[in-house]
Amino acid sequence: MWSPQIDCSAGRLYVALAEALADDIAAGRLVPGERLPTHRELAWHLKLSVSTVSKAYALAERRRLIQGEVGRGTFVTPRSSDLSRAEPNRAQPDLIDLSFNCPVLFPETDAAVAKAMQEAAIGGMDKLLPYHRQWLGLPHHRAAAAQWLSTVMPEMAPEDIVVVNGAQHGTAAILAALTAPGDVVAIEELADPGIRFLTSNRQLTTRSVAMDAGGIIPDSLEAICRTERIAALICMPTHQSPTLAVMPAERRLEIAEIARRHKLTIIENDVYGHLSDQPLPTLASMLPESCFYINSLSKTVAPGLRVGFIVAPSDRGSDLIPGLAATTWMTSPLSAEIASRLIGSGAAADIARRQREEMRKRQELAQRILSGHRFSTLPAAMHLWLQLPETWRAESFVASLKRRGVAVTPAEAFATGHGTSPHSVRLSLGGATADRSELQQGLQIVAEMLANRPPSSFLLL
Repeated sequence: MWSPQIDCSAGRLYVALAEALADDIAAGRLVPGERLPTHRELAWHLKLSVSTVSKAYALAERRRLIQGEVGRGTFVTPRSSDLSRAEPNRAQPDLIDLSFNCPVLFPETDAAVAKAMQEAAIGGMDKLLPYHRQWLGLPHHRAAAAQWLSTVMPEMAPEDIVVVNGAQHGTAAILAALTAPGDVVAIEELADPGIRFLTSNRQLTTRSVAMDAGGIIPDSLEAICRTERIAALICMPTHQSPTLAVMPAERRLEIAEIARRHKLTIIENDVYGHLSDQPLPTLASMLPESCFYINSLSKTVAPGLRVGFIVAPSDRGSDLIPGLAATTWMTSPLSAEIASRLIGSGAAADIARRQREEMRKRQELAQRILSGHRFSTLPAAMHLWLQLPETWRAESFVASLKRRGVAVTPAEAFATGHGTSPHSVRLSLGGATADRSELQQGLQIVAEMLANRPPSSFLLL
């Protein structure tokens, strides 16, 4: 029988139980299709009430972690359904989507990409369409990547750059090359759901690292490293999603020293780095011997290109070849060529600058509408982290908003450990709402909801 470890003293037990279920699925201790105990069996086993277990299962089912089948029981959701949670609102075009982080696509973006495609065709498609054995990317694509990264990662060599299909693929390739099923990976206690997909599919065990306003707490990471061998730490020191924490330079040095002391590999995700006017030194610059740095064009230029870059420790790029071969074999040379031409012409930098300007305007709009409420933000961030008043729980707030035609993401979607999720939601301000007037409408509905009390139906939860 499934025997979760839950903290029976930590407030709402049904939420803690649902969190334990999510954690065990992410860690591979529960596999897709596995049958769970009945409500009554689990209640007896854990010495909880049947109603507590029923609420936990209901919450997990709303999160699409499990599904009940009449006459058969309750099962862990198959992976194909799990992955649909990454874009839960794409099939509901009537919703104002504040749940999905993506850049605004400008007319200038379309024109720049079209021009780059034409230039690539003139330059010789015959060089871009065959299979390539240069696993890490063509030399001139890696040189263009070095140009793109020069503002956020100035001290790196093109030969240490690996061209990949975006940050998610980059992380998958690193994990596939450097970890084995059963290895332990440390992740932030609130992190992008895509990390859980990767660790679960790789059958890795995860450990949740505590965070505060400055990101990962060094003492928490140190404590985990002292008790067991950690294969890697996956983290986002800048514009952390969802909390928008920016790790101070002094703390970055602390994290780097802990990693050095415990021979810990770090995977640093910096996909939002180009939204910062004055980027802080990266962890990779402080730990060049064992930090893999990841960036991409997906959050600032055009996600459809599916082009990203890894800066590997010196002479370790070839370590990733098994991971690249096990995932997509090679990054599309055609996409990489278009991206390289955008970078070389200066168009990518111009689009990123325009993206920062647009995000500033959207942040100013959001802050005016939500004035008086508690939230975390950054000048050009792609989202806002909203703390809910005591009258609301995140689950009921999200459901009530959805009935009024607005989609947002609750904190529990990002939770990676057993702890109770904060009563917060992420409001995405980017290109999922391409029109600023639609964004304003959605934010006004959020503000109205914050001013109201939950419907009586939710008071029973």
